Amino acid sequence: METKQQLDVGVALKGCFDIGLKNVFPIIGSVILWVLTIWIPYLNIGTTIAILTVLPVKLAKGESFSPTEIFDAKYRENMTNFFLIFGLVNAAIGFGLLLFIFPAIVLHLAWLLAPILVINFGSKPIDAMNESYEATYGSKWAIFFSYLLLGIIILVAAAIIALIARLSTFLGVIFYIALYLASIGLYFGLMAQIIKSLLLGETAAPAAEAPAVEEPPQE
Repeated sequence: METKQQLDVGVALKGCFDIGLKNVFPIIGSVILWVLTIWIPYLNIGTTIAILTVLPVKLAKGESFSPTEIFDAKYRENMTNFFLIFGLVNAAIGFGLLLFIFPAIVLHLAWLLAPILVINFGSKPIDAMNESYEATYGSKWAIFFSYLLLGIIILVAAAIIALIARLSTFLGVIFYIALYLASIGLYFGLMAQIIKSLLLGETAAPAAEAPAVEEPPQE
């Protein structure tokens, strides 16, 4: 798989809000169903695969989805490769933690897309790790700062709501719930934009072509 684009922080945050807020209700519905059924053995494998790897790709492609789709049995068919890629990635990241955290962060960003590649693009686990490394090459800092800035935005919003809560507890509770739900949508939206930029090679809708201007005949 060839890397077509590098991630831009501005594009990442714009896509985060565009995709996340536009699809916030289907995202929340999927997450609620996942939480309510996480205790059911075997079923929870498929729903987890769907939530972590399939939903972000559907968002990135602009495809419609239903929250109940996470129960589709086809997602459980990939559980062997799913557990294998998560085991490989987490084992390596765990080793990176022994080297004073920073290497673990780098490895996490480098292999962020590996599970996505395994489940959605049919890559083998080892190949997916290499492909994810190549796809994120040159974009790791952009990914890091995109998540950091989104976290800061949410913290600032939470601080403002805390001030509102001093004036009205009821409004504070309502705004906190709204912020929590919006935050879930935004984090899924950011992941979708990362996939869109680094795997699908899309950043924004292409600009419309200007109409051709006829040149005057030469004498």
